[in-house]
Amino acid sequence: MKIKQLIWTARVAVTLVFCLIFIGGLVTSWQAGMAVPDWPLSFGSLNPEGWWSDFPVRLEHGHRVFAACVGVVVGVLCAGVWGNMRALLVAVVVSGVSAWLGGRFGAPASMRAHLGIWPAALAFLACLFLIGGQRSSTGRVERGLAVAAFILVCCQATLGGLRVTRETAGAVDVAVVLRVLHACVAQGFLTVLAVLTVRLGLLGQGHVQSGGVRVPPAPGVPHSWAGFAVCAVYGQLVIGASMRHLGAGLAIPTFPAANPEGGWLPSVHNVYTDLNFSHTRVGALFVSVIVLTAVLKTMRTFPWGSLMNVRALWCGVLIVLQAVLGVLVVVHQKPKTLATLHVVLGAALLASLAALWVHTNAGWDDSGRKVSDER
Repeated sequence: MKIKQLIWTARVAVTLVFCLIFIGGLVTSWQAGMAVPDWPLSFGSLNPEGWWSDFPVRLEHGHRVFAACVGVVVGVLCAGVWGNMRALLVAVVVSGVSAWLGGRFGAPASMRAHLGIWPAALAFLACLFLIGGQRSSTGRVERGLAVAAFILVCCQATLGGLRVTRETAGAVDVAVVLRVLHACVAQGFLTVLAVLTVRLGLLGQGHVQSGGVRVPPAPGVPHSWAGFAVCAVYGQLVIGASMRHLGAGLAIPTFPAANPEGGWLPSVHNVYTDLNFSHTRVGALFVSVIVLTAVLKTMRTFPWGSLMNVRALWCGVLIVLQAVLGVLVVVHQKPKTLATLHVVLGAALLASLAALWVHTNAGWDDSGRKVSDER
């Protein structure tokens, strides 16, 4: 694939993942995760009868179908970045053979699904590592990010399937852990794709060579603060996912007061209130400070009105909107739509900061000129 095709494929992948996170958020908000209690099929079918008319089933089955589409697009992207599209054909053949052998030996449907994923993934990666890089026009960083995205999408499929089968089997505690992991890996997956998309864009513009960044970062460029912000937001999202899937979203049902007497600290301490307080108060304040600092340092480093400043300002707008939305979720007692939008906006903030980190790390303004050491 040519670099322009890779860029557009990566952009499509990022867009699809955003949509998938939104659908997954709706599944959680509507508690529709067990509306379809079997996996990988839905009620034993790829297209269960009446699934569109039943809203919870529509959400869960639609989530699975959309996830499969994302997996295909990421596989195509990874093969394209490595310059070896034949690896996809090998993966399809290995997947079919592995699943067929599982059926011949009497493996249950869920086991056959896992057999269809991981042997195919290993065969796909083996093809890439053996011959893919020899014909690739991208660098090691881009190829590594593509492999990471492919592995993460396979992990997501496995985690999602295990969550369903474990909960169906009655292992509720294990299923809750898998839910949290599934949510956290989704955000990491999006971040990797966002970084890969920006790297491919810089490669297409000539700001990055196949061996890496053309020049070292300019002194004073706040890539470190952008990196801190990415880590802080991801940590906040992990806490938020834990709170959400443990049902602690309204453990402290008021804001800004944290107890019925109007105090700022919770009067009762348990895993639910402490998790809620960590996310809605401590974490929110800490992350806001880090993100706004990264935004201000970027805007002071790059020329006023530059595209880099627009990117930084966008991150600042997102963190403010996210804070406001978080307050509204608590004040209005966690309405489904607002809670889901809060998840999606958090993902958008994380991806935007990751993109900002890559751009600032390259040390270029939007004219293609490296920021001078004097700034």
